[in-house]
Amino acid sequence: MRQFVSDSLTAFTRRARGIAGSQTDAAQRMLLLIAALTALAFGLRLYRLDAQSLWLDEGSTWVEVTGKGWLALFAELFSPNAGYPLYHLLLKAWVLVVGDSEWALRFPSALAGALVVPALMAAAGELRVAAGRANDGYALALVGFLAAVSPYALWYAQDAKVYSLLILISALLLWTLLRALRSETPRAWLLFAVIALISVFVHRLALLSLAGASFVIALHLWRRGSSVVRWRTGLWAAGALALSIVGVVGVLLATRDERMISERSAVGALEGLWFTFAHFSLSRWPGELEGYLGLPALVWLLPFGALTVWGVAVIARDARAGHSGASAVLGLFLAPLALFAIVHTLAPVYEARYAASAFPAWLLALTYPLIARPGDINPSHPSQKSVTRPVAATLVAVSLAACVAALAQPGKGLFSGDPVKEQWREAVAALAARVHPDDLVLAHPHYVMPMYAYYAPRVTPDPLPQPVTFPVFAEGDTCGIVNPTRQQMLECIRRRFEPFYNQQATGKKRALLLIAPDHARTVDPPPLLVDRFGWVGLRFQYPQRTWPCGGVEFVGVLLMCQSFPETFNPGGPGTIPQPDQALEAVFGGELRLRGVTVALHGGAARAGGALPVTLYWEAVTPPTRDYRMFLHLCRDCEIPPLANDDGPPLGGYAPAGLTTTWRVGDPVHDERALALPRDLPPGRYTLLLGVYSGDGAPATRLPIKTSASTLPENRLVVGTVAVIAP
Repeated sequence: MRQFVSDSLTAFTRRARGIAGSQTDAAQRMLLLIAALTALAFGLRLYRLDAQSLWLDEGSTWVEVTGKGWLALFAELFSPNAGYPLYHLLLKAWVLVVGDSEWALRFPSALAGALVVPALMAAAGELRVAAGRANDGYALALVGFLAAVSPYALWYAQDAKVYSLLILISALLLWTLLRALRSETPRAWLLFAVIALISVFVHRLALLSLAGASFVIALHLWRRGSSVVRWRTGLWAAGALALSIVGVVGVLLATRDERMISERSAVGALEGLWFTFAHFSLSRWPGELEGYLGLPALVWLLPFGALTVWGVAVIARDARAGHSGASAVLGLFLAPLALFAIVHTLAPVYEARYAASAFPAWLLALTYPLIARPGDINPSHPSQKSVTRPVAATLVAVSLAACVAALAQPGKGLFSGDPVKEQWREAVAALAARVHPDDLVLAHPHYVMPMYAYYAPRVTPDPLPQPVTFPVFAEGDTCGIVNPTRQQMLECIRRRFEPFYNQQATGKKRALLLIAPDHARTVDPPPLLVDRFGWVGLRFQYPQRTWPCGGVEFVGVLLMCQSFPETFNPGGPGTIPQPDQALEAVFGGELRLRGVTVALHGGAARAGGALPVTLYWEAVTPPTRDYRMFLHLCRDCEIPPLANDDGPPLGGYAPAGLTTTWRVGDPVHDERALALPRDLPPGRYTLLLGVYSGDGAPATRLPIKTSASTLPENRLVVGTVAVIAP
């Protein structure tokens, strides 16, 4: 019995992984190789898994899995409008156990990405068995290495989206099809059918691959020649056509609301295939490789191009000669791409991830010259010594080196240490560090709110203000105009934006805008092609009757600020903002402090949060220098402060940020925030204020004339603040 079980396991291993060795130690060595490459792939996918911020689509995933119940997600399995329902179900179960951190949300994708390696090596093994070279694991190792270090595969393996799982199920679909075509056993066909069924629930894009698989099966049956088989051939061919139509229509419906905003989204079929090749190779737009290490972009893509052309040519030759395995690789590579190209022709939309189901077959195509050389498959071509193997191996090695270099490319590579995904974590943290409870906070476009909701409680213990969005900018809003022109759409947005913004800003003294420009363009197009922003961003970029108060730009996200000299009143002059606490002090005989406002988030200052303070100034004589102000928080004020804020007013942005521009008697309000250390012990602390010259001369604190309390070294006591635990 023990021998029977051992023999059964050995046979299963050899068949399932495509490794048909005549010796047990050869099979064991192959299994060790597969395990080592899988471990390498898994380690690479876990490396810096949460180093990059979640980006917008990952935020949408978080909303799906945490905002919907089990019944709703289960019902989506059978909904034609749900693109990838099984992924959301699996991720919800995972999040229920381990939580919804960035690392946890991305881990399933990393695991799926690592499993692509053994799946592809098994598929390559099936081709080697058909070629009669099962003991030669050289080509299998190269396939595994390519899958492990591919920048395209790694990108989606560190992305909380379905595409890493789609690549895995596509690789499994290819392997099971190759296995079924070779063995033609009911068990093999049943396994293929199960994987095919699961693939539809993983992502509806799998229909494109299933169309190719159906065509391959039809071709396989047609070659048998009997009338019964040909009848079945017709059914499979009809199925391939039906799957093609459903797949193309499904993609068109899923992207019907996307607009032609940039050259990268509005591309034709040939341009889309070129972009897809560049992404498959190095996960880049071609222009992003130009000049890297002093090389033109085409040099980086050349080895991949040579291997692709060579591999497809050899596959086409073997498919024409009747090799079903070659037909399968060709069908699952070309069918998704061809149907993808049809989508480009019918709709102005491009996303490299939509071609992910063709990626596993493409990797096999790169190494196919090593898997099936002349004479391995077609006996009419006798084997002869040639340069095929060393040349192909050299090209693969150069491609592997290019992959490693692309991963480390400064500013672009996933492992470069630079941010390469939208920096929502950093942007929301920057907003939390400076926002006041009474600020107007705007998020644009409206569908970026999940990113704010995800990160706000994670970057600060303070309850931040709820942002205002522009619901009138929802997709499809055309002011009642049917098929509006671009100018009509822009005018519609302007007419609706201005009254809405004025209403929200009334009574406020400062506004902060969190904007994702590339996404905002979909609902708020720039008035001119040279503009970066639509109406919302332009309002902050070119302020009217307001003061610019600085901002921070991150990858894909900006934080912009504008301050209102008077309480905002679009119909005319408003009232001058007044402090909650009157506090009179004159610094250096030039600057007069009128008072302060300490507006705490949720009524309390929390360790790890921020302490918002607004200073109200005016000039009593024309300032002779551009001064800087500091706020210190201390318990023992004879030692360095425990928290501080230091800098010019309004971030130093002209006009109000430069004190030399202040006119005598004009009121200025300056919003600041002290970052409170997370380990700051609860208790009551003293808040101090000072002013000093900072325009290149030695820093000198201005003397203070006031009836309020002061401390040595020209420090004004603003008051005391109670800090609580986070």
